[in-house]
Amino acid sequence: MARLTLIQTNFTAGELSPRMYGRVDIARYQNGAMIIENAWPVVHGGAMRRYGTLHCGAAKFADKRAILVPYVFNTEQAFMCEFGDLYVRIYFPDGTFTGVELVSPYSQSMLTGVEYVQGADTMFLFHTGVPVHRLRRITNTEWSLAPAPFVTKPFDERGVEFSTTLTISDPTVGTGRTFTSAVSAFLASDVGREIWSGAGVAKITGVTSATVATAEILNAFPSASRPSWSLKGSPQTSNTLSAFTPVGATVTMTLAADGWRSSDVGKFVKINGGLLEVTVYTSPTVVSGVIRSAPTSATASPANAWSLEASVWNGVDGYPGTGTLYEQRLAVAGSPNFPQTIWQSRTSEYLNFELGTKDDDAMSFTVSSDQINPILHLGQVKTLAALTYGGEFTITGGVEKPITPTNIQVKNQSVYGCNRVRPVRIGNELYFVQRAGRKLRAMAYKYDSDAYGSPDMSVLSEHITKSGIVSMAYQQEPESILFAVRADGIMATMTVDRDQDVVGWARQTTDGFYESVAAIPAAGGDQVWAVVRRNIGGQNVRYIERFVEGCQVDDGVSASNEVGQTVWNGLGHLEGETLDIVADGVVMQQQVVVAGQITLPRTAYNIQAGLPFKTKVKTLTPEVQSSTGSAQGNSMRINEVILRFLETTGCKVNGQTIAFRNLGANTLDQPPPLFSGDHRLENLGWERGQASIEITQEQPLPFHLLCVIKKITIND
Repeated sequence: MARLTLIQTNFTAGELSPRMYGRVDIARYQNGAMIIENAWPVVHGGAMRRYGTLHCGAAKFADKRAILVPYVFNTEQAFMCEFGDLYVRIYFPDGTFTGVELVSPYSQSMLTGVEYVQGADTMFLFHTGVPVHRLRRITNTEWSLAPAPFVTKPFDERGVEFSTTLTISDPTVGTGRTFTSAVSAFLASDVGREIWSGAGVAKITGVTSATVATAEILNAFPSASRPSWSLKGSPQTSNTLSAFTPVGATVTMTLAADGWRSSDVGKFVKINGGLLEVTVYTSPTVVSGVIRSAPTSATASPANAWSLEASVWNGVDGYPGTGTLYEQRLAVAGSPNFPQTIWQSRTSEYLNFELGTKDDDAMSFTVSSDQINPILHLGQVKTLAALTYGGEFTITGGVEKPITPTNIQVKNQSVYGCNRVRPVRIGNELYFVQRAGRKLRAMAYKYDSDAYGSPDMSVLSEHITKSGIVSMAYQQEPESILFAVRADGIMATMTVDRDQDVVGWARQTTDGFYESVAAIPAAGGDQVWAVVRRNIGGQNVRYIERFVEGCQVDDGVSASNEVGQTVWNGLGHLEGETLDIVADGVVMQQQVVVAGQITLPRTAYNIQAGLPFKTKVKTLTPEVQSSTGSAQGNSMRINEVILRFLETTGCKVNGQTIAFRNLGANTLDQPPPLFSGDHRLENLGWERGQASIEITQEQPLPFHLLCVIKKITIND
């Protein structure tokens, strides 16, 4: 029979996966727990009760999802944005609604695909289905959301798209095939251009009329009737400028044969080394354009020596789905028809994507790999990082050199792949959710291998992220915690400090379902907000809530009155619910909200009232090595437990209540004192093969457990 005193000094490994219960040989087993619920490990070693949440307001639509997007100008000017079905609402940091509601192009189904990046008072918003938008704050109560007014968008020789029927006399490979359009489509200079539809490709050999052309089919078409098709290339005729200088002047461009269309307005013409933007359509042979960069001459340019190009960001090819600010450029990527292309603006000109070869010109390049890997996120981690569905890439300009149009290096660093959840930057690492949504990886530069690695940060607690992560946010202060909303509505948190080797997961639950999370800076640290779906009075509702240090209830109200009162209002959002109540630091009997209010049995000056939540920490069975081997599987008796607390009041151990205060004449209606020190319990009994204890805090009071000391007897 061995009698031992064992101490668990910290909980920095967090809640370990049941798969780890046999790994008594590793250090993290000694620093982990079986359950950490509604508490989080802290870097210093202990486990403390999580912050409660205060009610900010109801989402606009109770039956539709919403997400939260932080808008941060600086640490003193930060706002929280509620994005819902075709609207945006703005909140002040204290949780009050600014009164600003904007019309948004993002429907409920599009919200999970919205990306954003902010520079100063301007936020760029990305989604593959709509043009890049710009959210701007003019004053605290005046905001605007509109398509970003790009000076120039990236362009390419895209041709002309038709969404009308095209009939083919014979869709098989061969010459002399007749193509008949349902609308006027063909012009004389289309001879030599190609018709594409599905897998079919044909080269036009003659134009009979505006609706009929003959062509040679190079690749067979799937059918003789095509619902949509495109005309590739530029007009096959010469183009003559009326003048070639100065930049900014309006000149005419005249074709030798009909080739201009009214839809060409807004497109660009590359000719004689210059660039012009088409501004006015006059006739099929004449248009006017503004000189953007000067051509070398006005000499007529023959077919294929000039090109008509259009923006690659459009309703057919789609729009960029992600972006970031890097090296004073706006970098965007991930459009549907250019899934691996990255575009970067001119240096210090976020709205100018006019491509060129000078070092400060805008540029575009493709992240090539052995498979199609759509770019889902752009981020920064020492370099520009592109996270794709199939792997992680870095983009550099060489050793300590900036990226320029003529100096780009793209390297594939790993092949884990990511999903749509927006990555989070913590220190020198970029945290992203792996493709299946169940693993969290941290991308960072490794000096020993001179490469970027992405280790699995959830490997020891894989059960916590098993249902999949759908939203993430990072709180840097006062505690370094990553918040991750799971698909099942539970909030997983990871306390992280890589310098102190702290990676501790825990689970945060509430009487409802977390759906989205975001963080903004506030006085004293970062403030975490969440969209929570609850059932109140039999009805589903969606509330905007914020985690607040010192709050001990969920979706609660914190109020004060200098003269004191017994009836407290403002609880209509919790009508019919049973609430925890703390009045002047004293826990009151639970009450049900009636007509939006509660009535206390005595006058109170400060109250917190909201939904209850329970904190639980369950320790693992300790491992002891003796001369006869491991203690695992032996009978164990916990003779005595000593719990070391910091500023704690009230808790239970294996269902036994710990007394934290002495009763007396001067203690009634006074807040219980916060206790720091050791509490001792004896005779917790025998158990075969285990000696774990469950510590709970069921009251809305502070709880901070520093360490657990067990005096146990082990029988072989």
